[in-house]
Amino acid sequence: MSRLSVAIDLTPLLSARTGIGLSVAGMWAALEAMNDGPRLKPYALGLRNGTPGPDVPQSLRRVRTPARLAVESWQRYEHPKIDRWLGDVDVLHTTNYVTPPSRHPTVMTVNDLSFVYQPSPDRVVATFPGMLRRAVARGAHIHVTTRQVAGEVDDVFGPGLVDAGRISVVAFGIPPVGASPPADPRIERLIGGRPYVLFIGTDEPRKNLPRLVEAFGHLAPDVPELLLVLAGRQTGHSALTTDAIAALRPEVASRVLRLGVVSDDARSNLLGGARAMAYPSTYEGFGFPILEAMRAGVPVVGSDVAVLREVAGDAAVLADPLDGAALAEAIRKAVFDGPVRQGLIDAGARRAASFTWDATAVGLDALYKKAASDAAL
Repeated sequence: MSRLSVAIDLTPLLSARTGIGLSVAGMWAALEAMNDGPRLKPYALGLRNGTPGPDVPQSLRRVRTPARLAVESWQRYEHPKIDRWLGDVDVLHTTNYVTPPSRHPTVMTVNDLSFVYQPSPDRVVATFPGMLRRAVARGAHIHVTTRQVAGEVDDVFGPGLVDAGRISVVAFGIPPVGASPPADPRIERLIGGRPYVLFIGTDEPRKNLPRLVEAFGHLAPDVPELLLVLAGRQTGHSALTTDAIAALRPEVASRVLRLGVVSDDARSNLLGGARAMAYPSTYEGFGFPILEAMRAGVPVVGSDVAVLREVAGDAAVLADPLDGAALAEAIRKAVFDGPVRQGLIDAGARRAASFTWDATAVGLDALYKKAASDAAL
């Protein structure tokens, strides 16, 4: 088969990089670097220009349509089709749930089904279930990163999609890091050289931060120097974390640092200096931070849920995310039990090395060819 022309949605690269932004940046870079890979036609949705980073290609095509109105239409109707903005392509790859109607074979990346299990008040996110149902009805191929999410999509939007070969598992690589970025003086002053357990992610219910704070409260009296550092965007649900911190003894509460959103350089430094990464989510689709920590030689404590068992393998201490005492004991082992700690570091390095963007690109290229071939039958 000749090289396919693939329109790929890079809209997430025009705003602050969450996990989806990191995944889209990784997919784009890896596909672009492929020898004899697809011919890529990047596009972005919406009227806002955003602030393109250095990895946003000059060839980016802007689909200048009001994004909110468009997505609300696309969850219900088969118009307006996106084809008139994209020109002649072989495959459409949508990377952030927003999947416009198209006459072209479509690959839709589904990172997780949090919008089904924990419905969001956000008007755009609320369109995702309808968007996914319509994409499935049109014959779209679904790209997921774990077997667990594949089964969830089949259960909710199938059944029969897995058996029909319309759900493909292609894991992501790990977001790259720069070489020895400069430290953030503000963060250095706050931490003051003390050891810390790190969480990176958006403060939303499924990230389970109040329980992590509770776990720290169990552990902290025995280790007076240890900090809990929370980095990431706060939301309307962050009041629950605030309440959990307020319930701690004042001396312990003062050792919980909430940094908010941090730069990529600060993120890299925080990872490199952490005694452990704590990731107690009650639900995940993949989990970039645990793999980033493993690559940095940092022991990982995670929640004993299906996706993290699949991604972490034997390279993390997993605990019941609803049991603060169990999380505390898992953190204690990762931070203070020498043999356990070294075993996690060694296993984590091996585990992280198995997730590469080259493999992601190869898997996606095969998926594009499958989608085009199936459409030609």
